[in-house]
Amino acid sequence: MIEICHKQTGDVLRSVKADSLAGQFFEGAKLVGANLSGRDLSGCDLQRADLRDADLSGANLSGAMLAGALLRGAVLDGANLQRCDMTDSFADGAGFHGADLTGAILRYCKLAEADFSDAKLVGADLSMADLGCDFSRANMSRADLRGSNLSGAVLDGAVLLGANMSDAKLTGADLGGAHLEGAIMGGGRKLAPQGFKKKEQRPWWQFWG
Repeated sequence: MIEICHKQTGDVLRSVKADSLAGQFFEGAKLVGANLSGRDLSGCDLQRADLRDADLSGANLSGAMLAGALLRGAVLDGANLQRCDMTDSFADGAGFHGADLTGAILRYCKLAEADFSDAKLVGADLSMADLGCDFSRANMSRADLRGSNLSGAVLDGAVLLGANMSDAKLTGADLGGAHLEGAIMGGGRKLAPQGFKKKEQRPWWQFWG
């Protein structure tokens, strides 16, 4: 028997008659504020589950189904979210610092003010998502950002090598120090690597004679 308790009150939110939570069915479950830190939730069905303010830090959610889930204010720092499906989920203000979202699907997600700093989003599908987030130093190589809203996003030091940013909104986005070589912009135009190399600094006297 595994008990899932509230992270602050300790109240039991759900009891599962199993030796592991991996692959369990939690569709539509009410798990607000649940303490699931470090749990193995790989392959779980959490579609439309209410996980607001839950602690999922360090949890294994690889291959989990989170489509339509409520994750507002949830903490997923350092979590394994490889290949998970978060389509149409609501994760405003959630924390994904250092999380691994390689190959994850986040299409149409609402992620305003979420923290993806130092996260790994290689090959992730973020198309049409609301991404006014902190992506500082995140690895977003080959990510699909087509039609996404990156207005106001912080991409300082982010790696976007080969990312598809066609039709993405970038109004007010901070791209300082971002690595955009090979990224696909509007009209299918690819950015050349040399376009982002710092200009060679020469001594002032070399500009004379």
